[in-house]
Amino acid sequence: MRLIIVIFFLGLNLPALAIGQTDTVVTQRKDGAPTVNRKGTITQWVGDSLTINSKGVERKIDNDSIIKIETEWGDNYQQGVQELNSGNPSFAIVQFEEALTSETRSWAKLIIRAQLIEAYQSIEKYSDAIRHFETILREDPQTRFLPLAPICWTGTGTVMADTTSRLGKSRDSFLQLIGASWMLASPQRNAGIEILQTLSGDIDPRIKNIAIVQLWRTRLNVTDKQIKPWEKTIHGLPRVFRAGPYLVLAEAQSRVGQTQSAIVNLMRIPILFPEQKSLVAAALYRTGNLLDNQGKSDLAQSILNELVTLYPQTVWAKQINQ
Repeated sequence: MRLIIVIFFLGLNLPALAIGQTDTVVTQRKDGAPTVNRKGTITQWVGDSLTINSKGVERKIDNDSIIKIETEWGDNYQQGVQELNSGNPSFAIVQFEEALTSETRSWAKLIIRAQLIEAYQSIEKYSDAIRHFETILREDPQTRFLPLAPICWTGTGTVMADTTSRLGKSRDSFLQLIGASWMLASPQRNAGIEILQTLSGDIDPRIKNIAIVQLWRTRLNVTDKQIKPWEKTIHGLPRVFRAGPYLVLAEAQSRVGQTQSAIVNLMRIPILFPEQKSLVAAALYRTGNLLDNQGKSDLAQSILNELVTLYPQTVWAKQINQ
């Protein structure tokens, strides 16, 4: 079945390819410029570019110029996308895992793993999400899927201690960051803080700023004045990395009585980052609670109803029904 893939996932599209099929990559150099259709067979998609072979000639296309891709999916992948978008991550996982075993293209497998990471995080199976993320990072060190890293932002869920310890000792700074984030809510808290303090001086500004934001989670007593510069730090991150940090900022704002600012930052997440479903669910849950505490029960119920309808299998939706 011919399928136009237009999934705005981390600013990119997520195709998979059947061997021997003709694919179309639609590109646009800048806003307002005419689009260009490039037909051929996608042979690679790693780092910051896609490679397409057209009549024996290979062309590299920068990720930033890709608008959409026309390609063919197998039935399992298509069903997985439908289930995930319908709020059924458990069913999506079954389909995506089947798609992963039948897919022969290595770059297409990375795309399926990216979907699995989000699905597993939605049902708090973080160790499985980490397993798939490690594979992506091993096969594509400069992957565009870094924003999907299974970093702990909400304080819920657990990852096995041996996994966090292994990640904390990794030579890869991003894996260290993941491990340290989960250590903060475990008996390994002090080790996690030490790792994050080191990473807060990392040469990579993404790792540096995420580590700084993670350290905010350890500050239970903060003041309005201390919180004020936090938003500037978040804006120092590429937009696709800001969803989790907005959760941390909003939590601190709610503790110091900045309820309206907290609600605004929480609602940025479903509006700006709808693809990060596990964080969207957490944001909706916290927004509903804050609105309810303000006496805005009708608006709170509307937000919580959206949570239950769109993300019924998440821990946040289940808490409403308890």
